[in-house]
Amino acid sequence: MRRTIAKSVWAEIRTAYASGIGLREIARNMGIPEGTVLARAKRECWTREIQNAKALAKREESALAVTPAEAVAATLAERGQRHLKRMAGVSERGVDHTETMDGPEILNSVDEIEKLDKVARRTFGLNDNPYSGFMLNVLNINSLQIDQDRPETR
Repeated sequence: MRRTIAKSVWAEIRTAYASGIGLREIARNMGIPEGTVLARAKRECWTREIQNAKALAKREESALAVTPAEAVAATLAERGQRHLKRMAGVSERGVDHTETMDGPEILNSVDEIEKLDKVARRTFGLNDNPYSGFMLNVLNINSLQIDQDRPETR
């Protein structure tokens, strides 16, 4: 009696072979005649495809996708984003708690509420100064020394 082997099983066999397990061992473990597996591998040229895949993987390994400095920068940026999300959650919980307080309790906790507000504003990028990202360099005329021997140019 002849049985049909599903395509998914053949895909598993091919993957196992590509990972370095021998064809005969795979056949024994899966309960498939060795000749069937060997014939399929030969007919579909698995050895050439696997060798090409290994050669391609070696070529890809030699050229780094990113430099180590870029990888460190990306990791630090991810950590910074995680920290911001966590601080945002803390701020949100703090505001929720403050909203449940009554008037006198709020007045007694003004210092803590101001600290919470400061953290939240920094976390969410909310500043009182609309020009916070704007820097202006002012020329200090008194700090300039003019050489008296040179004629003034206008």
